[in-house]
Amino acid sequence: MNKTWLAALALAASLAQAAPPVVGTYILAERGVDVVEQLKPGRVTHLLYAFLLICGEGQRAQEAAACVGKPAFSIAPHADQDTFSAAFQRLKQRDPKVQVLASVGGWGGSDPFFHLAATAEGRAAFVKSSMDWLRAHPGFDGLDIDWEHPGNNGAANGVQLGQPADGERFVQLLQDLRAGLDALGRETGRRYALTVAINTTKEQLARMPMGRAAEALDLVFMMTYDFTGPWTKTAGNHTPLRSAKPGDESLAASVANLKAEGVPAAKMVAGVAMYGRGFDGVKADRSYAKPWPNADGSVAFKDIGKLAGMQPQFDKATQSWAMVGGGRYVGYDDPRAVRAKVAFVKKAGLAGVFAWELSQDNGEILDAMNTLMTP
Repeated sequence: MNKTWLAALALAASLAQAAPPVVGTYILAERGVDVVEQLKPGRVTHLLYAFLLICGEGQRAQEAAACVGKPAFSIAPHADQDTFSAAFQRLKQRDPKVQVLASVGGWGGSDPFFHLAATAEGRAAFVKSSMDWLRAHPGFDGLDIDWEHPGNNGAANGVQLGQPADGERFVQLLQDLRAGLDALGRETGRRYALTVAINTTKEQLARMPMGRAAEALDLVFMMTYDFTGPWTKTAGNHTPLRSAKPGDESLAASVANLKAEGVPAAKMVAGVAMYGRGFDGVKADRSYAKPWPNADGSVAFKDIGKLAGMQPQFDKATQSWAMVGGGRYVGYDDPRAVRAKVAFVKKAGLAGVFAWELSQDNGEILDAMNTLMTP
Protein backbone atom coordinates (compact mmCIF):
# COMPACT_ATOMS: atom_id res chain seq x y z
CA MET A 1 0.00 0.00 0.00
CA ASN A 2 1.66 3.28 -1.10
CA LYS A 3 2.02 6.46 0.96
CA THR A 4 -0.53 8.38 -1.13
CA TRP A 5 -3.21 5.76 -0.50
CA LEU A 6 -2.35 5.67 3.22
CA ALA A 7 -2.69 9.44 3.37
CA ALA A 8 -6.07 9.23 1.62
CA LEU A 9 -7.26 6.62 4.11
CA ALA A 10 -6.09 8.79 7.01
CA LEU A 11 -7.92 11.80 5.59
CA ALA A 12 -11.11 9.76 5.09
CA ALA A 13 -10.91 8.51 8.68
CA SER A 14 -10.38 12.07 9.94
CA LEU A 15 -13.37 13.34 7.97
CA ALA A 16 -15.51 10.48 9.26
CA GLN A 17 -14.60 11.38 12.84
CA ALA A 18 -15.37 15.06 12.25
CA ALA A 19 -18.68 14.50 10.46
CA PRO A 20 -21.88 15.54 12.26
CA PRO A 21 -24.06 12.75 13.66
CA VAL A 22 -26.16 10.85 11.15
CA VAL A 23 -29.94 10.96 11.47
CA GLY A 24 -31.22 9.06 8.46
CA THR A 25 -34.35 7.39 7.21
CA TYR A 26 -35.39 5.27 4.29
CA ILE A 27 -38.28 6.41 2.10
CA LEU A 28 -40.22 3.70 0.27
CA ALA A 29 -41.08 4.93 -3.21
CA GLU A 30 -44.46 3.25 -3.50
CA ARG A 31 -45.74 5.14 -0.46
CA GLY A 32 -45.49 8.44 -2.29
CA VAL A 33 -43.45 11.59 -2.41
CA ASP A 34 -45.48 13.56 0.15
CA VAL A 35 -43.14 12.56 3.02
CA VAL A 36 -40.32 14.36 1.18
CA GLU A 37 -42.40 17.44 0.41
CA GLN A 38 -43.49 17.72 4.05
CA LEU A 39 -40.05 17.20 5.58
CA LYS A 40 -38.85 20.26 7.45
CA PRO A 41 -35.22 21.45 7.27
CA GLY A 42 -32.84 20.04 9.85
CA ARG A 43 -34.87 16.91 10.60
CA VAL A 44 -32.54 14.46 8.87
CA THR A 45 -28.99 14.37 7.55
CA HIS A 46 -29.53 11.44 5.17
CA LEU A 47 -32.49 10.23 3.11
CA LEU A 48 -32.38 6.85 1.41
CA TYR A 49 -34.71 6.31 -1.54
CA ALA A 50 -35.85 2.68 -1.76
CA PHE A 51 -35.42 1.10 -4.17
CA LEU A 52 -33.61 1.15 -7.45
CA LEU A 53 -34.05 -2.22 -9.15
CA ILE A 54 -31.84 -4.02 -11.63
CA CYS A 55 -32.49 -5.43 -15.09
CA GLY A 56 -30.92 -8.67 -16.27
CA GLU A 57 -30.53 -12.13 -14.83
CA GLY A 58 -32.43 -12.38 -11.56
CA GLN A 59 -34.63 -9.35 -12.24
CA ARG A 60 -38.06 -9.25 -10.61
CA ALA A 61 -41.05 -10.18 -12.71
CA GLN A 62 -42.43 -6.70 -12.03
CA GLU A 63 -39.54 -5.14 -13.97
CA ALA A 64 -40.03 -7.25 -17.11
CA ALA A 65 -41.73 -4.53 -19.16
CA ALA A 66 -39.46 -1.71 -17.98
CA CYS A 67 -36.35 -3.79 -18.75
CA VAL A 68 -37.24 -4.69 -22.35
CA GLY A 69 -34.30 -3.68 -24.53
CA LYS A 70 -32.21 -2.56 -21.55
CA PRO A 71 -28.61 -3.79 -21.10
CA ALA A 72 -27.97 -6.54 -18.60
CA PHE A 73 -27.40 -5.26 -15.07
CA SER A 74 -28.59 -1.74 -15.80
CA ILE A 75 -30.90 0.23 -13.51
CA ALA A 76 -34.55 -0.44 -14.28
CA PRO A 77 -36.33 2.80 -15.28
CA HIS A 78 -39.46 3.93 -13.43
CA ALA A 79 -41.30 7.24 -13.50
CA ASP A 80 -41.14 7.73 -9.74
CA GLN A 81 -37.34 8.04 -9.91
CA ASP A 82 -37.67 11.36 -11.74
CA THR A 83 -40.49 12.46 -9.43
CA PHE A 84 -38.42 11.78 -6.33
CA SER A 85 -35.26 13.28 -7.82
CA ALA A 86 -37.13 16.56 -8.40
CA ALA A 87 -38.58 16.42 -4.87
CA PHE A 88 -35.14 15.85 -3.40
CA GLN A 89 -33.77 18.83 -5.32
CA ARG A 90 -36.56 20.99 -3.87
CA LEU A 91 -35.74 19.63 -0.41
CA LYS A 92 -32.10 20.61 -0.88
CA GLN A 93 -33.17 24.16 -1.65
CA ARG A 94 -34.82 24.18 1.78
CA ASP A 95 -32.11 22.10 3.46
CA PRO A 96 -28.79 22.26 1.55
CA LYS A 97 -26.91 19.97 3.96
CA VAL A 98 -29.11 16.89 3.52
CA GLN A 99 -27.62 13.94 1.63
CA VAL A 100 -29.84 11.77 -0.56
CA LEU A 101 -28.78 8.24 -1.46
CA ALA A 102 -30.38 5.84 -3.94
CA SER A 103 -30.69 2.41 -2.35
CA VAL A 104 -30.35 -0.50 -4.76
CA GLY A 105 -31.85 -3.95 -4.21
CA GLY A 106 -33.77 -4.62 -1.02
CA TRP A 107 -35.63 -7.76 -0.02
CA GLY A 108 -36.99 -9.24 -3.23
CA GLY A 109 -34.87 -6.95 -5.43
CA SER A 110 -31.44 -8.37 -4.68
CA ASP A 111 -31.30 -11.46 -6.90
CA PRO A 112 -29.41 -9.70 -9.75
CA PHE A 113 -26.52 -8.98 -7.38
CA PHE A 114 -25.74 -12.67 -7.15
CA HIS A 115 -25.27 -12.78 -10.92
CA LEU A 116 -23.70 -9.42 -11.71
CA ALA A 117 -21.12 -9.57 -8.91
CA ALA A 118 -19.86 -12.94 -10.13
CA THR A 119 -17.82 -11.51 -13.02
CA ALA A 120 -15.71 -8.44 -13.70
CA GLU A 121 -17.88 -7.78 -16.78
CA GLY A 122 -21.08 -7.90 -14.75
CA ARG A 123 -19.71 -5.57 -12.11
CA ALA A 124 -18.47 -3.15 -14.78
CA ALA A 125 -21.87 -3.09 -16.46
CA PHE A 126 -23.62 -2.33 -13.18
CA VAL A 127 -21.11 0.36 -12.21
CA LYS A 128 -21.47 2.06 -15.61
CA SER A 129 -25.25 2.01 -15.43
CA SER A 130 -25.20 3.34 -11.86
CA MET A 131 -22.92 6.23 -12.81
CA ASP A 132 -25.11 7.04 -15.82
CA TRP A 133 -28.14 7.01 -13.53
CA LEU A 134 -26.55 9.43 -11.07
CA ARG A 135 -25.63 11.80 -13.92
CA ALA A 136 -29.27 11.79 -15.00
CA HIS A 137 -30.60 12.29 -11.45
CA PRO A 138 -28.62 15.13 -9.85
CA GLY A 139 -30.87 15.16 -6.80
CA PHE A 140 -28.92 12.16 -5.49
CA ASP A 141 -25.58 12.21 -3.67
CA GLY A 142 -24.56 8.56 -3.92
CA LEU A 143 -25.55 4.93 -3.67
CA ASP A 144 -26.64 2.58 -0.92
CA ILE A 145 -26.21 -1.13 -1.71
CA ASP A 146 -28.86 -3.27 -0.02
CA TRP A 147 -27.86 -6.76 -1.16
CA GLU A 148 -29.98 -9.21 0.84
CA HIS A 149 -27.81 -11.16 1.45
CA PRO A 150 -24.41 -12.27 0.11
CA GLY A 151 -24.27 -16.04 0.58
CA ASN A 152 -28.01 -16.55 1.02
CA ASN A 153 -31.01 -14.73 -0.44
CA GLY A 154 -33.54 -16.68 1.64
CA ALA A 155 -35.27 -17.72 -1.60
CA ALA A 156 -36.97 -14.31 -1.59
CA ASN A 157 -38.47 -14.89 -5.04
CA GLY A 158 -38.73 -18.66 -4.82
CA VAL A 159 -35.22 -19.25 -6.18
CA GLN A 160 -32.47 -20.07 -3.68
CA LEU A 161 -29.27 -18.16 -4.43
CA GLY A 162 -25.98 -17.77 -2.62
CA GLN A 163 -22.56 -19.38 -2.40
CA PRO A 164 -19.38 -18.90 -0.36
CA ALA A 165 -17.77 -16.84 -3.14
CA ASP A 166 -20.39 -14.11 -2.68
CA GLY A 167 -18.47 -12.58 0.22
CA GLU A 168 -15.41 -11.82 -1.88
CA ARG A 169 -17.62 -10.68 -4.77
CA PHE A 170 -19.42 -8.31 -2.41
CA VAL A 171 -16.08 -6.67 -1.54
CA GLN A 172 -15.07 -6.47 -5.21
CA LEU A 173 -18.38 -4.88 -6.15
CA LEU A 174 -18.00 -2.21 -3.47
CA GLN A 175 -14.42 -1.50 -4.53
CA ASP A 176 -15.52 -1.13 -8.16
CA LEU A 177 -18.38 1.16 -7.17
CA ARG A 178 -16.08 3.30 -5.04
CA ALA A 179 -13.73 3.70 -8.00
CA GLY A 180 -16.66 4.57 -10.27
CA LEU A 181 -18.05 7.13 -7.84
CA ASP A 182 -14.66 8.74 -7.40
CA ALA A 183 -14.26 9.02 -11.17
CA LEU A 184 -17.74 10.52 -11.48
CA GLY A 185 -16.89 12.98 -8.73
CA ARG A 186 -13.84 14.17 -10.61
CA GLU A 187 -16.07 14.69 -13.63
CA THR A 188 -18.84 16.59 -11.84
CA GLY A 189 -16.92 18.28 -9.03
CA ARG A 190 -19.00 16.48 -6.39
CA ARG A 191 -18.20 13.91 -3.73
CA TYR A 192 -20.47 10.85 -3.96
CA ALA A 193 -21.15 8.60 -0.98
CA LEU A 194 -21.22 4.80 -0.93
CA THR A 195 -23.04 2.97 1.86
CA VAL A 196 -24.50 -0.46 2.54
CA ALA A 197 -27.45 -1.79 4.51
CA ILE A 198 -26.61 -5.15 6.06
CA ASN A 199 -27.94 -7.93 8.22
CA THR A 200 -25.69 -7.89 11.31
CA THR A 201 -26.20 -11.37 12.72
CA LYS A 202 -23.13 -13.53 13.32
CA GLU A 203 -24.53 -16.03 10.83
CA GLN A 204 -24.63 -13.44 8.05
CA LEU A 205 -21.37 -11.71 8.95
CA ALA A 206 -19.62 -15.07 8.62
CA ARG A 207 -20.47 -14.83 4.91
CA MET A 208 -19.10 -11.29 4.38
CA PRO A 209 -15.61 -9.88 5.07
CA MET A 210 -17.05 -6.65 6.42
CA GLY A 211 -13.75 -5.28 7.68
CA ARG A 212 -12.41 -5.18 4.13
CA ALA A 213 -15.76 -4.10 2.69
CA ALA A 214 -15.90 -1.13 5.06
CA GLU A 215 -12.71 0.33 3.55
CA ALA A 216 -14.72 1.34 0.45
CA LEU A 217 -17.69 2.66 2.44
CA ASP A 218 -18.76 5.92 4.03
CA LEU A 219 -21.36 4.34 6.30
CA VAL A 220 -22.69 0.92 7.29
CA PHE A 221 -26.43 0.99 7.98
CA MET A 222 -27.05 -1.83 10.45
CA MET A 223 -30.46 -3.40 9.95
CA THR A 224 -30.87 -3.99 13.67
CA TYR A 225 -34.54 -4.84 13.33
CA ASP A 226 -36.52 -7.87 12.10
CA PHE A 227 -34.64 -10.12 14.52
CA THR A 228 -38.03 -11.78 15.09
CA GLY A 229 -41.05 -12.22 12.84
CA PRO A 230 -43.08 -14.91 11.07
CA TRP A 231 -39.77 -16.52 10.05
CA THR A 232 -38.73 -17.17 13.69
CA LYS A 233 -40.01 -19.91 15.97
CA THR A 234 -40.62 -17.64 18.94
CA ALA A 235 -42.15 -14.23 19.52
CA GLY A 236 -40.09 -11.35 20.84
CA ASN A 237 -39.17 -7.73 20.27
CA HIS A 238 -37.72 -7.49 16.77
CA THR A 239 -35.46 -4.50 17.46
CA PRO A 240 -34.03 -4.70 21.01
CA LEU A 241 -31.15 -2.60 22.28
CA ARG A 242 -29.71 -5.35 24.48
CA SER A 243 -29.59 -9.14 24.38
CA ALA A 244 -31.53 -10.92 27.14
CA LYS A 245 -28.94 -13.71 27.13
CA PRO A 246 -25.71 -14.51 25.26
CA GLY A 247 -26.38 -15.39 21.65
CA ASP A 248 -29.55 -13.32 21.34
CA GLU A 249 -29.62 -10.69 18.57
CA SER A 250 -29.71 -7.00 19.46
CA LEU A 251 -28.21 -3.65 18.56
CA ALA A 252 -25.47 -4.06 21.15
CA ALA A 253 -24.63 -7.55 19.88
CA SER A 254 -24.55 -6.27 16.30
CA VAL A 255 -22.03 -3.57 17.18
CA ALA A 256 -19.86 -6.16 18.89
CA ASN A 257 -20.14 -8.44 15.84
CA LEU A 258 -19.07 -5.68 13.46
CA LYS A 259 -16.23 -4.50 15.67
CA ALA A 260 -14.95 -8.09 15.72
CA GLU A 261 -14.94 -7.97 11.91
CA GLY A 262 -12.86 -4.79 11.92
CA VAL A 263 -15.55 -2.24 11.01
CA PRO A 264 -14.81 1.17 12.59
CA ALA A 265 -17.45 2.34 15.04
CA ALA A 266 -17.40 5.76 13.32
CA LYS A 267 -18.89 4.15 10.19
CA MET A 268 -21.69 2.23 11.96
CA VAL A 269 -25.24 3.60 11.92
CA ALA A 270 -27.70 1.99 14.35
CA GLY A 271 -31.06 0.86 13.01
CA VAL A 272 -34.39 2.05 14.42
CA ALA A 273 -37.78 0.60 13.44
CA MET A 274 -40.71 2.85 12.66
CA TYR A 275 -42.92 -0.25 12.85
CA GLY A 276 -43.65 -3.19 15.12
CA ARG A 277 -43.86 -6.95 14.59
CA GLY A 278 -46.81 -8.76 16.12
CA PHE A 279 -47.79 -12.28 17.15
CA ASP A 280 -51.05 -13.94 18.21
CA GLY A 281 -51.56 -16.89 20.54
CA VAL A 282 -48.33 -16.22 22.40
CA LYS A 283 -47.59 -18.73 25.17
CA ALA A 284 -45.35 -18.51 28.23
CA ASP A 285 -42.47 -20.09 26.32
CA ARG A 286 -42.86 -17.42 23.61
CA SER A 287 -44.13 -19.88 21.02
CA TYR A 288 -47.03 -18.45 19.06
CA ALA A 289 -49.92 -19.47 16.80
CA LYS A 290 -49.56 -16.97 13.94
CA PRO A 291 -48.27 -13.51 13.04
CA TRP A 292 -50.62 -10.64 13.83
CA PRO A 293 -52.37 -8.43 12.70
CA ASN A 294 -51.42 -9.51 9.15
CA ALA A 295 -49.33 -12.11 7.34
CA ASP A 296 -46.00 -10.45 8.08
CA GLY A 297 -46.98 -9.16 11.51
CA SER A 298 -46.07 -5.57 10.69
CA VAL A 299 -47.72 -2.55 12.33
CA ALA A 300 -46.73 1.04 11.51
CA PHE A 301 -45.66 2.95 14.60
CA LYS A 302 -48.34 5.57 13.93
CA ASP A 303 -50.92 2.78 14.40
CA ILE A 304 -49.41 1.15 17.50
CA GLY A 305 -51.52 3.27 19.85
CA LYS A 306 -54.70 2.17 18.06
CA LEU A 307 -54.33 -1.50 19.04
CA ALA A 308 -57.41 -2.25 21.12
CA GLY A 309 -57.14 -4.17 24.37
CA MET A 310 -53.35 -3.90 24.61
CA GLN A 311 -51.05 -2.05 27.00
CA PRO A 312 -47.38 -1.03 26.74
CA GLN A 313 -44.90 -3.20 28.61
CA PHE A 314 -41.18 -2.53 29.20
CA ASP A 315 -38.61 -5.29 29.24
CA LYS A 316 -35.65 -4.25 31.36
CA ALA A 317 -33.29 -6.94 30.07
CA THR A 318 -33.59 -5.94 26.41
CA GLN A 319 -34.43 -2.26 27.03
CA SER A 320 -37.38 -2.65 24.67
CA TRP A 321 -41.13 -2.10 24.59
CA ALA A 322 -44.10 -4.17 23.49
CA MET A 323 -47.86 -3.88 23.37
CA VAL A 324 -49.39 -6.89 25.09
CA GLY A 325 -52.88 -8.22 25.81
CA GLY A 326 -55.26 -11.04 24.93
CA GLY A 327 -52.45 -13.42 24.09
CA ARG A 328 -51.00 -10.97 21.58
CA TYR A 329 -47.57 -9.35 21.55
CA VAL A 330 -46.32 -6.50 19.34
CA GLY A 331 -42.67 -5.57 19.83
CA TYR A 332 -41.71 -2.12 18.59
CA ASP A 333 -39.38 0.85 19.04
CA ASP A 334 -41.09 3.19 21.47
CA PRO A 335 -39.66 6.76 21.52
CA ARG A 336 -38.22 5.94 24.94
CA ALA A 337 -36.41 2.95 23.43
CA VAL A 338 -35.11 5.15 20.62
CA ARG A 339 -33.72 7.66 23.11
CA ALA A 340 -31.97 4.78 24.88
CA LYS A 341 -30.49 3.72 21.55
CA VAL A 342 -29.31 7.28 20.95
CA ALA A 343 -27.56 7.27 24.33
CA PHE A 344 -25.92 3.95 23.41
CA VAL A 345 -24.82 5.35 20.03
CA LYS A 346 -23.19 8.36 21.69
CA LYS A 347 -21.36 6.26 24.26
CA ALA A 348 -20.18 3.72 21.67
CA GLY A 349 -18.94 6.40 19.27
CA LEU A 350 -21.16 5.27 16.39
CA ALA A 351 -21.90 7.47 13.38
CA GLY A 352 -25.59 7.86 14.23
CA VAL A 353 -29.04 6.36 13.78
CA PHE A 354 -31.34 5.62 10.87
CA ALA A 355 -34.84 4.20 10.50
CA TRP A 356 -37.01 2.10 8.25
CA GLU A 357 -39.29 3.76 7.09
CA LEU A 358 -40.49 7.38 7.26
CA SER A 359 -44.12 7.03 6.13
CA GLN A 360 -44.77 4.73 9.13
CA ASP A 361 -43.92 7.39 11.70
CA ASN A 362 -46.16 10.07 13.20
CA GLY A 363 -43.15 12.24 13.99
CA GLU A 364 -42.44 10.86 17.46
CA ILE A 365 -39.75 8.38 16.41
CA LEU A 366 -37.94 10.99 14.33
CA ASP A 367 -38.19 13.40 17.26
CA ALA A 368 -36.50 10.82 19.49
CA MET A 369 -33.82 10.17 16.86
CA ASN A 370 -33.09 13.89 16.75
CA THR A 371 -32.02 13.87 20.41
CA LEU A 372 -28.73 12.66 18.91
CA MET A 373 -28.14 16.28 17.91
CA THR A 374 -28.21 17.50 21.52
CA PRO A 375 -25.18 17.26 23.86
